[in-house]
Amino acid sequence: MIALEYLEKHLPAKKAAIIIDYITRHNCTLRITRPRKTKRGDFRQLGTKQLITINQDSNSFRFLFTLIHELSHLETFIQYKNQVKPHGIEWKSNFKKLFDYFEIGEEFSVDNYILQVVKSELKNPKACSGVNVNLEQAFAVYDREQGVLLDQISTGDFFLFRNKQFKKLQTRRTRVLCLNITNNRTYTINRAVKIQRIDSDLFRIM
Repeated sequence: MIALEYLEKHLPAKKAAIIIDYITRHNCTLRITRPRKTKRGDFRQLGTKQLITINQDSNSFRFLFTLIHELSHLETFIQYKNQVKPHGIEWKSNFKKLFDYFEIGEEFSVDNYILQVVKSELKNPKACSGVNVNLEQAFAVYDREQGVLLDQISTGDFFLFRNKQFKKLQTRRTRVLCLNITNNRTYTINRAVKIQRIDSDLFRIM
């Protein structure tokens, strides 16, 4: 799908064209991809050119937030090349700057709660999309496919994630320690991922 056409699904045509022009002027290509399990977007350097990929997402709030995340990497690269940390203070500053420059707040203002959560996140943007549980909970209301976030179930509950069965053990700062029921190994999983709750009666007491 042509990037401009896809942006126009989430933005007014004029604003979408301004963003594409910004990307093109900086020798960068925007590519819209099928949803990926491990990431929502990325920024890459390909020799003398740059590439931004963003997952397709029917949820405009999440898509636009991811877009600004990756555009901030482009802006930071333009200014500093590879001389600063990928998600350092320069990138954080550019995140807020581009959010304001492209007036993305106008798109989020249709839901004042989401706008306020986003503004709070912009004070100190996270390196990884999906880490902020409050942000994910706010975005999730507008997902076509509704579900429960891992953070919303209780310790000791069982759940299904990526077709594997887990038991929630311990909540940490941004991730949750979970037990894989099949192999009896523990893993840490993002607190903000969507899961499917499983009736604990289906399992023996562990």
